[in-house]
Amino acid sequence: MSNILKILVVISLSGFKFMIAIPISAYQYDFNFIQTLIFSIVGGGLGVFLFSALSNKINRLFPKKKKIKRTKKRGVQEVITIKTARKYGVYGIAAITPILLSIPIGTLIALRFFPEKKKTVPILMSSVVIWSLILSVVLTSCS
Repeated sequence: MSNILKILVVISLSGFKFMIAIPISAYQYDFNFIQTLIFSIVGGGLGVFLFSALSNKINRLFPKKKKIKRTKKRGVQEVITIKTARKYGVYGIAAITPILLSIPIGTLIALRFFPEKKKTVPILMSSVVIWSLILSVVLTSCS
């Protein structure tokens, strides 16, 4: 596989499944720390910007419902997301977005609860950069 194709795979995966892209970059493609860091930040950033731009259209497809009594139990991921949003706000959602949620889902949830894009998008971007730095350091030093 050519290097350009490998780079595009890491960038596109970072925009969707951040936690998969960095290990692939470090272990399978044997990218160094700087390459892994840059490609994951670019991909994660593009994912945040793409899904924040599409968030209004996507949220119109799923209008907010009136409070109804739930018949099925919430999943673990859903419970963690709700508790984090209530306790820590947009910063909590941003912190768990790249690692627990995915970039698309985390961005849509953050903008659903905190619709002020000028505040929410930079916080999500900061989270992507911080997690990219942490995971790149850990995973490239291990390989």
